[in-house]
Amino acid sequence: MNNIKRYLQSKVIIPLCVQVVLTIYVVSALQLAPPIVNRMLSESSFPFVIFLIATPAAIKLLFDGVKEVKTEISEGKEIVYVRKSIKPLLIVLIMAVFILLFELLGFSILAPLYVFFFMLVYDDRPEKIVKKISYSLLVAIVVYVMYVFAFDIRFPEIWR
Repeated sequence: MNNIKRYLQSKVIIPLCVQVVLTIYVVSALQLAPPIVNRMLSESSFPFVIFLIATPAAIKLLFDGVKEVKTEISEGKEIVYVRKSIKPLLIVLIMAVFILLFELLGFSILAPLYVFFFMLVYDDRPEKIVKKISYSLLVAIVVYVMYVFAFDIRFPEIWR
């Protein structure tokens, strides 16, 4: 039982959570359409590519974390709890909320909110709210234009 607690460290839990979120993300995207439809990229192609790139990295981090904990257990090292930032966990939480609410609220509402909360988490100066809102709207517009005009991806009606 005590060894199980040792595996509940951020070096094991965070890659595991990232992999779970990635899987939910790609499954949700693939329910919309296959990545390629009529030899054209569809709306699920980008999430599918992100999944293909990020999954090996998350799995590698997970195995490295498990291996490190096993080494610590075999060497009889004590757990040293160091207070760490919760920002990566908040980003994963924001991503999960974004994915869960996407079908309900659509891209035009959620994308600026996603970018805004992302900036709030990583910026230690919360006083520039208007600037953050402006950047959030600008990033959402650029991403939408890039998808629609550069990649010629037709969003389903619920995404708009």
